[in-house]
Amino acid sequence: MQPTTAITRMDVAGTVDLGSPDAVMGEVRSILAQRWPDVDWEPLAVLRDLFRELYEGRHPEYLGCEVGYHNAEHVLDVTLAMARLLAGREMRWGPAWSLGPELVLAGIACALLHDSGYLRRRADHRHGTGGAYTRTHVQRGAALIAAQLPAVGLERLAPLGARLIHFTNCVRKPATVRAISFAERQLGGLLGTADLLAQLSAPDYLEKCRWALYDEFEASGFAGKDGCVYTRGRAYLSRDDLLRRTPDFIHRVAGQRLEQDFAGAYHYAAVWFGGPNHYLEGIVANCERLDELLVDVRSG
Repeated sequence: MQPTTAITRMDVAGTVDLGSPDAVMGEVRSILAQRWPDVDWEPLAVLRDLFRELYEGRHPEYLGCEVGYHNAEHVLDVTLAMARLLAGREMRWGPAWSLGPELVLAGIACALLHDSGYLRRRADHRHGTGGAYTRTHVQRGAALIAAQLPAVGLERLAPLGARLIHFTNCVRKPATVRAISFAERQLGGLLGTADLLAQLSAPDYLEKCRWALYDEFEASGFAGKDGCVYTRGRAYLSRDDLLRRTPDFIHRVAGQRLEQDFAGAYHYAAVWFGGPNHYLEGIVANCERLDELLVDVRSG
């Protein structure tokens, strides 16, 4: 495997350009408008513009994205998956169990900003990359949501968004995340599900783990010869060591969250797609490819 490069790729269904915020948010708007046709979805354009300013380094307070794993492409992938899960849930249960457009909009807003905690402030001279904030990126993202959504006229979404983001923290049990209603907890489960589905199904997931994710872990002190012990165990000693331990993350951590903690919400993607679940297909393909790669890694 070679280091990943900043190339554009399509989503798991091969229909949406993940390198284009306009394309992704246009598709998100189309999906939501199909299920909630009488709602004004113009706030999605506001969210898209905020995302672009933040990630492209045009925001007055932030430097832009400096990491290769939790990057703009990943965030847009998660946001698209979130929209599909929300719509699939609506199709499955109908109006009687609908989350409603306000919660749906908050879910999309949080998906679009869920990794914003990796963005460095312009006055930040402590670290050379946002990857150094791996340990605290969820809390930092919650603070950014609380500050930046009101700044663009979406203050009503800020408190909920700042709570929802904690469902993406893989070292925290979802049951311990504060939610003020059952519907809000379900929304958090959809967000956590979208985050895992998007990254695990990406065709370059393994390459990004070995190169980009390892770099983020090294910058944060979770990898390298001087790495510290952290929540999920000892530090990653090398790029190969990260790959060797990736099956454990997929099956034990992500698998438990998807199946048990988030109550199998990934099935809503199949409802949206009308049969196949392209995200699960991508995950299975990555697991098979990982098994093949580990033969070489273990013998190397």
